[in-house]
Amino acid sequence: MSAASVRHPGEFRWETRLLAVVTLALTAFGVANCYSTGAYKQLWFSEATQQLTGAIVGGVIFLIAARTDYQLWRRLARPLFYATLAGLIILAVVALIWGGKLAPGPISAFVPVMNGSRRWLKFGPLTLQLSEIGRFTLMAFVATRAVELGSKIRDFRQGYLPLLTPVALTAVLVFLEPNLTMAMLLGTAGVMIMFIAGARIPHLLLTGAVGAAGAVLALSTGFRSARVESFGGAMTECAADGQVCEALIGFGSGGINGLGFGEGTQKLGHLSYAYSDMILSVVAEEFGLVGVGVTMLLFALFCWMGFRIAKTARDPFGTYLAAGLTAMVGVAAFLHAAVVLRMMPATGLTLPFISAGRVSLIMYLFTAGVVVSIGRNRGRPARGR
Repeated sequence: MSAASVRHPGEFRWETRLLAVVTLALTAFGVANCYSTGAYKQLWFSEATQQLTGAIVGGVIFLIAARTDYQLWRRLARPLFYATLAGLIILAVVALIWGGKLAPGPISAFVPVMNGSRRWLKFGPLTLQLSEIGRFTLMAFVATRAVELGSKIRDFRQGYLPLLTPVALTAVLVFLEPNLTMAMLLGTAGVMIMFIAGARIPHLLLTGAVGAAGAVLALSTGFRSARVESFGGAMTECAADGQVCEALIGFGSGGINGLGFGEGTQKLGHLSYAYSDMILSVVAEEFGLVGVGVTMLLFALFCWMGFRIAKTARDPFGTYLAAGLTAMVGVAAFLHAAVVLRMMPATGLTLPFISAGRVSLIMYLFTAGVVVSIGRNRGRPARGR
């Protein structure tokens, strides 16, 4: 074997290079779409600039995370997770007491209501959506605990339940904000780590059944029930959820090749949250089914590279963390597409890297950087399931 063919830990390999390229492509496409969706309001400069700022800051963070040994996140997993959990508890308590109503001045200033939910903590000009940060801190904590528990995870009381508890607790707190979709996303990614770590299938099936029952119960009450009823009705009976119907019109208008960049009309006040919750419809209208196909292909490539990196990580922690973070991106993209295509009720979940949202974009870029770090630091094949 020649010296040139020897691979060393810390070297960018083809999987990490391709993952970085895919991440860059999705991010650039997202900035372009923020320009397109905001141009008609003459607010494009503000919206596009905010997203571009997030891309620049996130890009720097991506590079730092990619160059940092991912074992750092194992050492910081506990304090980061507990800090996130404390913030989520504050949000849940305020949501339970005041709901979407006006709370006393200091509380409303610190925990504002946006769109009927209390998902954010406000520190002066800085607003943080803790569930976005919790995507990473929960995965790092669960990966750390899975390594510590080892084979005990096959025992329900000694291993499985202690690992399930932080996942379930985080999901419940996020649900109370309320944010059902993010709760489902966190739960799914957490359970995936548990599966890879060796949890028994009956335990996982029981968890899935309980989670599904909880989701059905949540969807059958309050404002979500109207969305479900609309989802089950005909296209002519979707007044309760006209957003999804307008999204489908965007798909139909775009056809195969689309109307052209910036030429879509559904974003002109017809499709609410076109820049975030329904941005795939804008992609379909302006770039057609070809554009949607390329976009979803990029997400498929991201997941393929992420799971390849997880499979060949140098230790179990790297395997669990890469798999959990990759699952977060893949499941979020799938759920977003399913909502826009009316395969499931509207949920308010954004499309990773593409939908508007600086904090969300920065966290997704940080996530991708950590996965790249795991790929760069492979020293030996990870232990299998």
